[in-house]
Amino acid sequence: MAEAAKANEDRLEEPEIFVGKDVLELLSSSMYVNPLSIFREYVQNATDAIDDAVAAGLLPSIDAGLIEINLDHIDRRIVIRDNGKGLSNKDFSARMLSFGASEKRGTDARGFRGVGRLSGLGYVQQLIFRSRAKGDTRVLEARWDGRVVKRMLATNDSDTDLRSVVCEAVELKRIDPQDYPAHFFEVQLIKPRRIANDRLLNEIEIEAFVSQACPCPFAPEFSYRGEIEALLKQHGRAGKSYQIRINGAEEPVYRPYRDHVEYSDTKKASLRNLKTFEIESIDGEPSAVGWLIHHDYHGAIPTSQGVRGLRARVGNIQIGHDRLFFDVFPEDRFCSWTIGEVHVLDGRVVPNGRRDEFESNVHLDNIIAHLRPFGAEVARECRLSSQKRNRLKTFELAADKIYERLDVLKQGAVSERLAKSLKAETGTLLAEMRKVVDFDLFEEGDRRAMRARLAKVEKAADSQTTRADGDFFESLPTRKRATYKEVFDLIYDCSVNQVAAKSLVDRMIDRLSRK
Repeated sequence: MAEAAKANEDRLEEPEIFVGKDVLELLSSSMYVNPLSIFREYVQNATDAIDDAVAAGLLPSIDAGLIEINLDHIDRRIVIRDNGKGLSNKDFSARMLSFGASEKRGTDARGFRGVGRLSGLGYVQQLIFRSRAKGDTRVLEARWDGRVVKRMLATNDSDTDLRSVVCEAVELKRIDPQDYPAHFFEVQLIKPRRIANDRLLNEIEIEAFVSQACPCPFAPEFSYRGEIEALLKQHGRAGKSYQIRINGAEEPVYRPYRDHVEYSDTKKASLRNLKTFEIESIDGEPSAVGWLIHHDYHGAIPTSQGVRGLRARVGNIQIGHDRLFFDVFPEDRFCSWTIGEVHVLDGRVVPNGRRDEFESNVHLDNIIAHLRPFGAEVARECRLSSQKRNRLKTFELAADKIYERLDVLKQGAVSERLAKSLKAETGTLLAEMRKVVDFDLFEEGDRRAMRARLAKVEKAADSQTTRADGDFFESLPTRKRATYKEVFDLIYDCSVNQVAAKSLVDRMIDRLSRK
């Protein structure tokens, strides 16, 4: 008894838990590096709400779900609304004022930390949430005043806690439901900051980001759409895509993949070979599923195309950036040459709070280990493509040089010595072209095209005849002919550019012919 009494005396009183106001700054301003990430967070919550509506029988399928993003440039307002299940009047206040206490944890929902809804607070003057569920007679609103939050966070008062900031900055009220759907959730971002190219109201940048980061459908003109969708639909959320429309567009936002990649206005690479794969977890269950498309591998794909990299997705929402899996490639640069996705299925591979990477563990290491052979395969394709391009360059350069020499021979203004030398060089160049055609890594279609080109060059070389001396030299005294030929030979021998040399000789012949 004495020992128990002594233990009770030594036990400290439970301290009062104090949550400082700076936690709100971390949640609203420091979570995301890219301001456009707020669209991913709100779209993610909208997809979960649509899934709930389908499960509750409010929507026949996710195809009936709709996520609208409307941008008002005049009043500087962004409205993101979905026709999902919505929050009931009974739960609205508690859900809107909770922090890091999501009811989604442990479910199939994409979000589970309960902080993403505040992602826009650091960028706007006001952040407004409105919602109701089926059967509710009122629409409820939670209005955050970003200016009040900013002012209170800027003070040096360390005694102000999170509750004080929320009580001061948040207003809850009921509003007239007349113009609102029977069930919905809506986010309004009022007067967003002008960041860079006014990114938060830039429709082009928003659509480009949403098309890559969010669960949008593949474009109808993407030839590999059917095969990829068939693969992903076997794996629940990985195969779900949703209608996201910006400013009432007739077409939803599509993923950026098409049948080719544009490196420049004049250079394209065709997508030609889809490869799908599945990865097992360390206990034999499906850990990830993905796809890879080979193409012509002309080099690093421009960022503007929105498709480069082996990209990671969870619940069909992108995690991180296009270089997230760069270390599976023998050389980092090949990551930027790649087109493909890895859809993570293993719930133990968890995105971090900012969704720019995964939390490190053995299950993530297992996926990375299984991806390395695909990285090596891409590297081989890249190197093979480089070899092909170098040989094609050699082939075309040889053809150009042959035509240059044939033009000089047809000019008929060089000596027999130089003519003989040019014919020998032509023979050597033809041999180089034949060697390239025999390169065994070319596909038959490419080889046929090169053979046709070679035959045309060979025919031109065989039919080549020098111009008779009478065309020009007959008008010259016999004693001067050898001298002029020697001069012309010197011009060709000393010039680094045979085309320029021929142009000079043509002008000289023209001048002499008019004397």
